[in-house]
Amino acid sequence: MKTRSGSCNSGSYDSIDEFSQDMERVFDSILGRTVGSVLRPGSSEKFVPALDVAETGDGFVVSMDLPGINPNEVKIEMHEGKLSISGSRKRSDSENTRLHRIERSYGSFHRVLGLPSEVDVAKIDASYEHGVLTVSLPKIEKQQPTKIQIRTSANLSTR
Repeated sequence: MKTRSGSCNSGSYDSIDEFSQDMERVFDSILGRTVGSVLRPGSSEKFVPALDVAETGDGFVVSMDLPGINPNEVKIEMHEGKLSISGSRKRSDSENTRLHRIERSYGSFHRVLGLPSEVDVAKIDASYEHGVLTVSLPKIEKQQPTKIQIRTSANLSTR
């Protein structure tokens, strides 16, 4: 999508894709997993892990459900105020396996989150426990005002 400056604004595409994934998740939760594959061709290869974003007084905490995923295969990046988390979950069945029902999602995922305030990138921390990825993003500390004394002829002579 072109902006007034003529450059491409990828943020709107991210929003549309995220909205599409949210709608797919709603239909899947109501009608079952088969709806997503009808609405989005190839969605059986797309995995959209659920996540929560919480704001505390001094930062943000993102929790993402990633059961069955090796945390070493998850990529986390912060760029221009957006947190990006990507990876994939692979099926482990063999060729000789005859599947009767598939409800779990597999494939690659890529989630991008815009955050409403500045984050101290150097202090971002990520941990993985019991299938949940937790990313802690501390806000940049606001600089406290510094009192500046005004020089007058009276305080110059007292030095």
